[in-house]
Amino acid sequence: MRHQYRITLEKLDEQQQTTQALSFETENHDDIFNILSKVDGKFDFTDEQTKSFIIGLKLFGEVIMQQRKHPLFEELEPQMKQFMKKLKRGE
Repeated sequence: MRHQYRITLEKLDEQQQTTQALSFETENHDDIFNILSKVDGKFDFTDEQTKSFIIGLKLFGEVIMQQRKHPLFEELEPQMKQFMKKLKRGE
């Protein structure tokens, strides 16, 4: 099952006002919100670091999976698989 997401990124100034914004739609094979609820507190990260890590990893990982034959990812793809297995085992 594919999960559809709208990602919005806003750059804030010192007064927390948006100075630049970017929004795009993407799909992921995983339910990112479900993953976030499962990993809450499992890493020695702040809440913001956990969200950044999981969301960044899932977006990056999806592109690698979709483009695994792209020369840019040739060397990275096997290590990414190994990293994800280790992460899922909780090591």
